[in-house]
Amino acid sequence: MISKGFTLYELMVVLAILAIIATIGTVSLLGARERSRLSGLANTIKSDINRGKIIAARNKGYVVLQVSEGYYDLFVDNGAGGATAGNWQREGGEVRISRREIAPSIALTTNFPGDHLRLRSSGRIRPGTFTLAHRSGRRIKVVINAVGRARLELSG
Repeated sequence: MISKGFTLYELMVVLAILAIIATIGTVSLLGARERSRLSGLANTIKSDINRGKIIAARNKGYVVLQVSEGYYDLFVDNGAGGATAGNWQREGGEVRISRREIAPSIALTTNFPGDHLRLRSSGRIRPGTFTLAHRSGRRIKVVINAVGRARLELSG
C-alpha cells in the first residue's frame, strides 16, 4: 500500500529543523544590528569631533564635547548669554551644536579629564580616546591625536 502525504512525525521533524534555522538567523541578525549600532555611534562621534573643529576654527574659540550618562553634548564654549567662556560647561546662552543619545546597551567612557574634550581654534588639542563598549564585549575606540585627527580602532 502506497501512502500519500506526510506523516505527523515527518511534519514535526521538518518544523523542528525550520525552528532551529530561524533561531540561528535571528541571533545573527540581532548581532549584526548591535554591531551596526556600535560602529554607527563611533562614526558619529568621529564626525562630531571634525564638525566641532571646523566650528571652533570659524568662531576662533572653543567647542566642547561633554560625555554624560546616556548621552553626549557638543557645544560652543564662548560665554554667550552671561556664561563663563572656556569653563568647559554649557551654561547661559552657549549654543548646543548637537546632543546624541547613547543606547543603554552601549557604555561610552573616555580618558579625557572631566569626560570632556575641548576643541580649540588653533587645532591642537589634548590627545585621548573615547571607548565604546557593547554589553556583548565588542569594543570600538575613537582615538584622537594631538592635532585633532580621529581614527577608529576595533577590538572584541
